[in-house]
Amino acid sequence: MARLRLEKDGEIIAESSGELQFTETGLSGPAAFDISRAAAQTGKGKVHIDLSGNEDIEAKLRARIKANPSLCADDALTGVLHNRLGRMVVKYAGVPGQTPLERLEQPQIAAIAAACRDFCIELRGVEDFDHAQVTAGGIKTTGVNPKTLESWFVPHLFITGELLDVDADCGGYNLQWAWASGVTAGRLGK
Repeated sequence: MARLRLEKDGEIIAESSGELQFTETGLSGPAAFDISRAAAQTGKGKVHIDLSGNEDIEAKLRARIKANPSLCADDALTGVLHNRLGRMVVKYAGVPGQTPLERLEQPQIAAIAAACRDFCIELRGVEDFDHAQVTAGGIKTTGVNPKTLESWFVPHLFITGELLDVDADCGGYNLQWAWASGVTAGRLGK
């Protein structure tokens, strides 16, 4: 579980938590999807990622050093984070990956723990419409009868799902809206 915080010019724009995936093109998964609308509107900024899961990473590192002093720093976070992500965090912290754990000094241990709590990446944009999980926009909800979803402007035209400007966070809400609005329009539009 990761916590994300989108900032622009020092101001918090959006926050989310949940599953996170690092892909070839950037971030994905529910936590990323939940801040994507704000990211699209912001365009540029920084995404701060807390990978610690509320764990005391520094204590875990000290236990790892004690148990496996000859282990390389690259493997310091094995079991805490995915191996490749752990190596990336160690590199981000500025610690040479081949350094044996027993040679890590307190500032390096603190830097690795800090990198787990605040792994910061630059927001360069979002994927295009073809790669969207959910889309924002559409016909304004004020353009339909809220009880039947019939258009106020075109009689017998019922508008449902993402055709309306309705979207929500991850968790099945968008699918539920698509189904419920379809059933509503289908039953009441006869």
